[in-house]
Amino acid sequence: MRKFNRLPPVKAMRALEALDRLKSAGAVADEMSLTRSAVSHMLRRLEDDLGFAVSEPDGRGVRLTGRGRRYAQEARRALDIMSRAAADEPVLSGELKVVAPPGFATFWLADRIGHFAGLFPDIGIHLAAARSLGDMADETADVQVAFGEEAHLRERADLLAQVALFPVCAPSTLSAEPGLRKPADLKRLRLLHLVTNVDWQRWLEAAGATQVDPRGGLLFSDMPMVQMAAASGHGVALGDLLTARAALESGQLVRPFALSIPSRWSYFIRVNDTGPAGEAARAFAGWIKGQLEEGANQ
Repeated sequence: MRKFNRLPPVKAMRALEALDRLKSAGAVADEMSLTRSAVSHMLRRLEDDLGFAVSEPDGRGVRLTGRGRRYAQEARRALDIMSRAAADEPVLSGELKVVAPPGFATFWLADRIGHFAGLFPDIGIHLAAARSLGDMADETADVQVAFGEEAHLRERADLLAQVALFPVCAPSTLSAEPGLRKPADLKRLRLLHLVTNVDWQRWLEAAGATQVDPRGGLLFSDMPMVQMAAASGHGVALGDLLTARAALESGQLVRPFALSIPSRWSYFIRVNDTGPAGEAARAFAGWIKGQLEEGANQ
């Protein structure tokens, strides 16, 4: 394996980061005031330096390879740090208590928290699971995320993300005889519910599978339990791309049907920006929003 002994040019890292963000070499060239051939040349030089391909042809354009996308995300982190250092921005510090629903905290936030810690190494994080999905009652929290009905949360928090729900199950559940080929086949399987059976009722109605009883199955209080039961082959759950993306990408879960429905609930965020860690709390909330926007564009 080739050993890499020097840092790649910053301008090439900027081009790679911009391609990940803008998805077009032409847009990268416009943003950096370069020609497309200059952008292509920088990417080829970067590949020579790194020893692996960061881009590949995509029709008449180019796209990042999987490894190139991962490297671009790390390059973005490095560029952010250098940008703040050059601007001589004050270093944020303090202790933050972040409270979030178990599914969001486990499957989305914990998977990314190291990125924030790298950007703000002087901010300590205490990440805790909310007592209930729509809980916004923890007065000791600097940042709170809740998953609930808009009518209940919109007066106390800002909308963070809306999600769509779709069935997920273990690959073994999908392939087991006599099979799961159409929504009506769900009547032979156990349904896994988060808090209530209403979401399964709505999905079955949308799929025209009215012969499937949404009241059957198992009821759980949080998403990690639901997802673990589904991944272990104990039934079919309703998931969303925020909490199930990693399991879907790894093959731990699969989608037996393409149909999705808008969730009745959305994610909301509340920031205590008047406390001693107010500036750090605002930075954390801004980082979460940026990560969600980035994920929505992938």
